[in-house]
Amino acid sequence: MNRLHGVISSMFWLVLCVGCQSNSKVHVYHAVLEENKQSILTNELDALGIEYRLNSVIPKRVYDNPTLFYFPGDLTQSIVDEVTLLVNKLGFERLDTRVFNHDNHFYSQGNLGLYFPALASKQVVPNLLYAHDCSGHDSRVVLRAERQWREEGMLSTHNVSGWWQYEAPYLTLIYTGQYGRIQQAYREEHHKVMTLQGPKKATTYHVLGHREYPVKLFNCDLRVIYAQ
Repeated sequence: MNRLHGVISSMFWLVLCVGCQSNSKVHVYHAVLEENKQSILTNELDALGIEYRLNSVIPKRVYDNPTLFYFPGDLTQSIVDEVTLLVNKLGFERLDTRVFNHDNHFYSQGNLGLYFPALASKQVVPNLLYAHDCSGHDSRVVLRAERQWREEGMLSTHNVSGWWQYEAPYLTLIYTGQYGRIQQAYREEHHKVMTLQGPKKATTYHVLGHREYPVKLFNCDLRVIYAQ
């Protein structure tokens, strides 16, 4: 009787465990993608039947290709094929896969993390802008081709960085850090300014949002003056 009871209990737990199994969940870090790409992303995830969770945190690490981190033993060829198809439809040529590590990625069994690089694009804004029209904040912003930006300046007490987007005539700087996720939008103006060397061509990016952000840079206009 005890043996029969043990067999029945084992069968019960086996059925229960089978019933609890589910597809691996992919945590998708999508914030660096353009808005139209984000729309394609969710549509394709749904169409492929991939169980996912969107995460708007911008990773500190920059990836050369879309990268899928997985818990040891979780990765299957079907998942690789599905995610590869997904990233191809978003315009990327390949998918990299890596076992998760405790330095940057924490995933329990059944969970994977998909990280995107910013899509390469033609540099359509100056790569160096200076803070303008803000009191006591002397700094400059470096805009990199991979759509990262970083504040630099000897007088900056807290240099910050993030991602930038540009659709003429609007520039947007996105920051994720100790103040959470915030962004500032600017409108581009081409004009001339008077300098010690006479009138020079300039481009100013005027703040469109409010000027009360904890990130001091976001309370400034941004400007570049051309030598020629």
